[in-house]
Amino acid sequence: MSTITPTSKQHPLIIKGSMKSLYQEVIKCKMCPRLVDFREKIAKEKRKQYKDWVYWGKPIPGYGDPDAELLLVGLAPAAHGGNRTGRVFTGDKSAEFLIKCLYDVKISNQPNSDRLDDGLILQNAFMTPVLKCVPPQDKPTAEE
Repeated sequence: MSTITPTSKQHPLIIKGSMKSLYQEVIKCKMCPRLVDFREKIAKEKRKQYKDWVYWGKPIPGYGDPDAELLLVGLAPAAHGGNRTGRVFTGDKSAEFLIKCLYDVKISNQPNSDRLDDGLILQNAFMTPVLKCVPPQDKPTAEE
């Protein structure tokens, strides 16, 4: 199996789009030391099934149509979902459920969200986490 590496240079929202400059700033953020330490720790201490991945391990920007009428908001990226893939609601159980539902109502072009380069397109919808980094035990502090 080949190594899977989501990099900043490959991230579709970082290389093009109306929010490119904002997202370039988002992925550089290190404001919350506890979150930075945890997201980077998770990126190094991978789950066995993702040993061939080079984890994203950076803050997660939103994804979809910035001018959309539908805004989908999650609490934070999943440790081995968005923190691994570089895209919110991607590569985890919540993604499986959400994207299938969006596909069923024709908001998504496909029923899955597995990786950054899987071809997912959202119609008139935008997904974003409130917290851009995975928190320990999925519990952010009030300050974060």
